[in-house]
Amino acid sequence: MRNKGITLIALVITIIVLLILAGVSIAMLTGENGILNQAQRAKNETEQAQMEEENILGEYENYLSQYTNGGYVESKGVNAPVLKDGMKLVTYNEETKNWDTNNSSSAYDYVAGEGTEDNNSSKWANAKLTIDGVDGYFVWIPRYAYKITYNEDRIGGIIDVKFLIGTTDQYYDDEGNLQTAKRATTGNEDTSNDYYVHPAFTNNVELGGWSEELTGIWVGKYESSLVDKTDKDNIKNIETTEENGNILLSENPNNAIAVQPGISSWRYCTIGNMYTNARLYAENLNSHMLKNSEWGAVAYLTYSRYRKKWL
Repeated sequence: MRNKGITLIALVITIIVLLILAGVSIAMLTGENGILNQAQRAKNETEQAQMEEENILGEYENYLSQYTNGGYVESKGVNAPVLKDGMKLVTYNEETKNWDTNNSSSAYDYVAGEGTEDNNSSKWANAKLTIDGVDGYFVWIPRYAYKITYNEDRIGGIIDVKFLIGTTDQYYDDEGNLQTAKRATTGNEDTSNDYYVHPAFTNNVELGGWSEELTGIWVGKYESSLVDKTDKDNIKNIETTEENGNILLSENPNNAIAVQPGISSWRYCTIGNMYTNARLYAENLNSHMLKNSEWGAVAYLTYSRYRKKWL
């Protein structure tokens, strides 16, 4: 009986074949286009793409935070509006003559520049606040410093403003250099040579400020009006008289405040009742009757070179 097995030649051939296969496998793994190199390249490309994605997302996050949480927008040169709860950005539609809700950056069309008589689009950083079905429109007044150069008779003067960065007193001058505005201490400072931070944005309560520094304030775009909110689909304006004007909103649940264009303003209301009604308008948002300092901040900005941006 013959013994079966492999011959030496068969064994050598088998070893040679295995070596060839091993060489091919090693080449596939370690060559320039090998699996290992391709995997490493794929890993590097994935990590690079992830880094680029994180950078892009970071830029978007910073960009969006400027428009939703406030912050200084360097390209615009002003503090971005800080939206209160319930506020929505709006832009004025010239064709429909209505305010359109717009949560994109186009609602922040506030490139700093000279105001002109023809530029009265009224698109600068406006917001709508709807309370119990009644709309109110507001405009953002950013923190700024001002300088008044008086005429020789000191009856009139030229008002110039510089928008400040965040809650600081710093601003960029016309040459792009960082400068620091001064702080008023008495309210009677000579502002003809230097820029002074408007007190409405400061923590100087005695000069009309608050308990903290502000990046800006929201102000009603129109005079307040008295309306009947009984029918939410047809809010009716109430023309006030001496008989019906001096009332408290808390005494009539059907009445409300509207801050809208094209309707008669609220008249014949005492200062005390105005104060109470303004506080009740949006008490959670610290609504209040406009203070003298805040009125001054609006007036100075209105008569500066940016006048048509806020009218």
